[in-house]
Amino acid sequence: MRLLASTFLLALLASACAPRVWDEPYPVYEVELPRDDAAHDAPIEWWYWVGHLTDDTGARLAFQLTFFRAYAPPEVRLGGVIPMGWLVAPGHVAHSAVTDIDAGEHAMRQRFDAYYGGGASTSELDVEVGDWRAARADDGIAHALTFTVGRYAFDLVLTPTKPAALHGDPPGIQTMGPGGVSYYVAHTRMDVEGTLRGPCLLPRACRARSVEGQAWFDHQWGDFRIDAFLGWDWFALQFDDGGDLMLYLIRDEAGEFVTTEGAYVDAHGRHRMLASEDFELVPTGATWESPHTGAVYPAQWHVLVPSLDVDVVVTPLVADQEMDTRATTTIVYWEGAVEVSGTRPGVGFVELTNYDRVPFEASPVN
Repeated sequence: MRLLASTFLLALLASACAPRVWDEPYPVYEVELPRDDAAHDAPIEWWYWVGHLTDDTGARLAFQLTFFRAYAPPEVRLGGVIPMGWLVAPGHVAHSAVTDIDAGEHAMRQRFDAYYGGGASTSELDVEVGDWRAARADDGIAHALTFTVGRYAFDLVLTPTKPAALHGDPPGIQTMGPGGVSYYVAHTRMDVEGTLRGPCLLPRACRARSVEGQAWFDHQWGDFRIDAFLGWDWFALQFDDGGDLMLYLIRDEAGEFVTTEGAYVDAHGRHRMLASEDFELVPTGATWESPHTGAVYPAQWHVLVPSLDVDVVVTPLVADQEMDTRATTTIVYWEGAVEVSGTRPGVGFVELTNYDRVPFEASPVN
């Protein structure tokens, strides 16, 4: 699997060397949906779904499904002569996870298309690695997800309840700080219905139980350089009153935040970008140290957005929701379900990357 990770990164890093204009993504055009739900000939791209579920017994669970794609544009040439695309086909990686909130348990899996097969349509939302698949549902609107995580098997239909949020200025083009810019489209709230099988040894053969809940979808693509900064802290918060808040903080190699921005989507789907001066996001000092990787993560945050009456505390629902994906992407990250308490309670997800490289307790932002 280490060799497969190197192959994927070769495609990613080689394509990232393509000539570019740093204030524009690759290439530049107005985002159009549903066309742009499909795959692009961009150096890096991902589709990301997370959500909170309740089954027919009242048990609480959370899930993640992410597909990554790396592509070498034709202008990238080995030795200035041989197109890299001849040597490295588009690579596809998938990560999945499930958190049993009541039991306090988390499981994750990762796949690479060289083992499982897979690919992505450039004309419609349809991406797969093996039998993990995300595609347009039969109604032409919703997303249909099919995937497994260890002893669990999910078949879910996610229906947007608001228009797509096009983050950035112009709409759909979002800064990645020192890494450049990215196309960024999100459905910040989706109703979820479907079935869950397991946990059992052969989950596809187990009795199916119904689940329902709410989810969040992100889709990013472009020529941004994820090797140009240390990592990021990303927050997707869904308030009980229907509002949704996205915040992200990009860290440099010293662990300091160099870019902080966000967006808010109200209960009616109205979208508003947030600059760094519009909010405060401060770790409370609580930490969690991974027994698997040695990474040290912040484990609780105070979020303040005065103009939106947001004064909340964000707390992980389960401490260990780490994703050790070094076998496919060489990255360690924490991707976890959280609860939100305070003036606008709710639930959400938080993503924290590369705290194995610079542990939180050693960071100057602590």
